[in-house]
Amino acid sequence: MMKKWLTIAALALVGWAAPMSAQATDVELTGWPYQVDVVRENLERFSSQSGLSATFNPFPSNEYHTKMVSSFASGTNFDVVYVRDSFLAEWAAAGWIVPLTGLPGVDEYMSDLPQGIIDQMSFEGEVYGLPYYSGNSVFVYNDRLMKQAGLNAPASTWNELMKQAQTMKDKGVMASPIVIGLAANENSILRTLEIVAAGFGGRFFNDQLEPVFQEPNSGARKALAWIADGIESGLINQASMSQGDGEIDQFMRSGTAAFSLVTDYEMKVLNDSEQSNEAGNIMNSLVPGSSDATSGTIGYVRLYSITSEADKTQAWELVKFLGGKDATGVYYVPKRWALEFGLGFSPAPLYKDEDVRNSISGWIDPDLLQEQAKYAINRGYRFVPYFSDWEIEAWAGFQEIINGGDADSILEELAENWNELKSEY
Repeated sequence: MMKKWLTIAALALVGWAAPMSAQATDVELTGWPYQVDVVRENLERFSSQSGLSATFNPFPSNEYHTKMVSSFASGTNFDVVYVRDSFLAEWAAAGWIVPLTGLPGVDEYMSDLPQGIIDQMSFEGEVYGLPYYSGNSVFVYNDRLMKQAGLNAPASTWNELMKQAQTMKDKGVMASPIVIGLAANENSILRTLEIVAAGFGGRFFNDQLEPVFQEPNSGARKALAWIADGIESGLINQASMSQGDGEIDQFMRSGTAAFSLVTDYEMKVLNDSEQSNEAGNIMNSLVPGSSDATSGTIGYVRLYSITSEADKTQAWELVKFLGGKDATGVYYVPKRWALEFGLGFSPAPLYKDEDVRNSISGWIDPDLLQEQAKYAINRGYRFVPYFSDWEIEAWAGFQEIINGGDADSILEELAENWNELKSEY
């Protein structure tokens, strides 16, 4: 059994200001400080069921990555850690976290998850954890405005959506009904393009991490052309070019947009009468597709991973409890996060859980939410070390194309930039 004693020297080494303990601990957990009291309550349940002692000592959210890298480099005391999918490749490649390969029950848990979420938790073909919370981007529409325009059902294709937007404009309901994130930042334009391109049957990179967005008739080209047409016609609100994640929902809440793409959990706010003028009117449907694809979306996941310093058997018991089932055989912790805080989830049994369905059905359609997860694309290219360097330059290029720039030359240049960065690594 792994016994670890926290000392003043160890705390100073990693810059950790959490309370010291003179007690030996079987399993130590760290993460960012979201609902710390709830996490610790969950750990008490874990200890009572498993007989293993457990502690939670978080780092500040805005320092989490930096603090954890320092902790890993010095030989971390932690056994289980929160991991953002954007950290996964870095931490896995460094050997700081270990895959779940060969652990008992892993295959059972994977069978309950959509492939898109499994992909988000994987590095070089191996899975590195179970979800803390997870979900997908969804398409939302204002049912009140749809009915006002005489529209009976949400669009199933992107081209149909543009026609519905034109109908709203023609009937005087709204001049610019579509608002989507097209700002030049990491939570906006490329994410939107990935979703729309997937609906046109395309991806930005293939499985060998080779760029395909520049190819003739690619899904990315179709997405850019669709957006450019919408901006030029005014059916896509020009404000989209400066709006990012967390800002788009303001248009939906105020009733100044009829159609948008949001992260699934944002629908809770959109349908909250204390925060939204359009509560009860905002519905989700499958993200539109085309003749080449039924739909497409992008997933997100925050996961629990086991460190290389851990007693893997004991750490796996905690990971199973937090991201999987407790001793009673239910997804206790993921269910609690969903019921009490509206966090997204992926295990299939929770979509059938009566308590969960009753809780979330007031603000999102759980069946459509589960169906949407089937269309999440693999974005493994986002986790290579040179992605962020490439992306930052790409934002301006994509905006230039939308504003009428030459798509051929810009996309070819972006593809060349990617290949050069890839060769350097």
